[in-house]
Amino acid sequence: MSQRLRDRVTFVLERLMLRGAQWRILVIALAIGLISILGGALVLAAPRAGPFHEEVWWAFLRLTDPGYLGDDVGTWRRIVSTLLTVVGYVIFLGALIAVMTQWLNALMRNLERGLTPIVESGHILILGWSDRTPTIVRELLVSEGRVRRFLRRHQARSLRVVILAEEVGPQHVIELRDSLGDLWDGRRIIFRSGSPLRIPHLARTDFLHASVIVIPGVDFASVGLTESGAAAIQIADSSAIKIILSIANSAAAQRVDELPQIVAEIADSRKALVAERVYAGPVEVVASDLFISRLITQNVRNRGLSHLTAELFAHGPGNEIYVREHPALAGRTVAELPQRFRRAIVIGLVRRDAGRYRPLLSPDPGVVLGEGDRLVLVARHYEDTDPSEPPPREAVAVAAPVRARPPQPQSPRPLRRILVLGWNHRVPALVAGFGSYELDSFQVDIASVLPVAERERELAQYGVSPVRVPVRQIQADYTVPTELARLDPASYGTIILLGSNWLPGREESDARTVLGYLLLRELIGTRPTPHVIAELMDPGNLALFREHQAEVLVSSQIISRILAQVTLRPELGPVFDELFGPSGCAIVFRTSESLGLAGRELGFEEVQAAVTAAGGVALGLRIDAESSGPTGGIRINPSREKRWTLLPDDQVIVLDERGA
Repeated sequence: MSQRLRDRVTFVLERLMLRGAQWRILVIALAIGLISILGGALVLAAPRAGPFHEEVWWAFLRLTDPGYLGDDVGTWRRIVSTLLTVVGYVIFLGALIAVMTQWLNALMRNLERGLTPIVESGHILILGWSDRTPTIVRELLVSEGRVRRFLRRHQARSLRVVILAEEVGPQHVIELRDSLGDLWDGRRIIFRSGSPLRIPHLARTDFLHASVIVIPGVDFASVGLTESGAAAIQIADSSAIKIILSIANSAAAQRVDELPQIVAEIADSRKALVAERVYAGPVEVVASDLFISRLITQNVRNRGLSHLTAELFAHGPGNEIYVREHPALAGRTVAELPQRFRRAIVIGLVRRDAGRYRPLLSPDPGVVLGEGDRLVLVARHYEDTDPSEPPPREAVAVAAPVRARPPQPQSPRPLRRILVLGWNHRVPALVAGFGSYELDSFQVDIASVLPVAERERELAQYGVSPVRVPVRQIQADYTVPTELARLDPASYGTIILLGSNWLPGREESDARTVLGYLLLRELIGTRPTPHVIAELMDPGNLALFREHQAEVLVSSQIISRILAQVTLRPELGPVFDELFGPSGCAIVFRTSESLGLAGRELGFEEVQAAVTAAGGVALGLRIDAESSGPTGGIRINPSREKRWTLLPDDQVIVLDERGA
């Protein structure tokens, strides 16, 4: 046989073997057949040989079953039988077992990768794996009460969470299992591999029969190698909008009557309106840059606010925001509601307007609840948001009325000097947020290793006005002690440490933030400490700040919790936008002295009445003597049975309708 012919035979066998398990079995079957024919031909020379076809069958039996070896008679027949038995061990058993094992392993790998389509209805679909995904799943599983109500609304029997990741592997399951702990339940969590940008991959998730489709933001580690990561952010937002458009087009092509709810995170708030308009069904867009920057600006204006937001956004023993529909209260005025909710605080209502939810927070006391209006309440438990019968007039303790001071004319406030250490894609929205407060004056200095020209270009593209908020760009690395000292941080009223997304991952960014904070403490020493706000990327690093006075915001965790809450209750999306959006109501801290409440023993109901008269809704108290504790002295929705004698520096937490 020539070399070319041998190469040709080898090539043909290679192509056959690579076609799949069935072709490999066919090659083995052909080899067994040829060996059986050869063995049958060899024993024809033995004494008392039978017909050729009988000898071929004899050879096949010896090749496939070694148990026949002892039945043979004659030296030549035994030699051939032994050779056939050995070849049978190698080819028939060895090769066949190898092929079947390889096929089963490949089948299991494909099943683990999630390449087969699912058939579900009413499930929650999460498109993409990022640092948001484990927290979203955890919040969905831990919110048992909201999940039960969610399942009733969607007529589903049990919660199913389907996650579509680019390439599902054991690391995804391990990471999710570690995050969920005792909440892990493999029956309720389904992984599928594929890109949400491709319709055939989306089809594996049965997306048109999902109740809610969640599109989380980009993973922190994938943002990019520049400190701002602006290019990667733009790509992520473009991908999210394309996914929404693809879902809309698929639904139109298949003539789906009821479109699934979409909850999407957009990193650049300027694209939020586009994301909403490309989808004809219900959609809630969370603009993460605007939301986080708004939280930071409100923390700058109200020291200690992070303790309040941490309680409201987390599922736990504290208070949460609920949306309830109480048809029996239709026709009642807002002023009548506090007596009906003694374990909850009514902060407003949500109305359906042109197919959208429109929140009215801190409404005028004379506003009348209409049919279909839903109350927005702050309470510890869902059951606390049930109205009670108003107490009889004779059972109400008579107390001297508290005269609230009328709202004073607003005057410009002193200049606030702010030092921002680090840079990421949210800085333009942060600076623009400072400029949204007309009566506040800010001067912002930004120190970063990113070139000044690039930072100024991003601010200009965002439309930040340097006239409204003067910004000074400084080229410096705040983790170098000499460069940090040159900034004179003790001269600022507020210092903001931002996560840097030019580093490889969350841990590296948080390590830089922690180092910067420790250097600040060493540098400032015993001098008056500025108000420090630190942004972390990994909630596991919160423990590093427990013994310190800095306020800490874990941006990825906050956004993930909001996405999960809006998934289970879509009316919460507009409420969060109103509370922490660029306009509307704002949570502010007012001293008891400014409200005329200092020096007198009061219950919280009396505080509520005084704040309502001054314009606003009382959410709780901040007792200054307790401000160094783990809750910052904040008591949201306190017991109506307890009474306090408020000091002049004690504060009332107010939802201000004027957004001041």
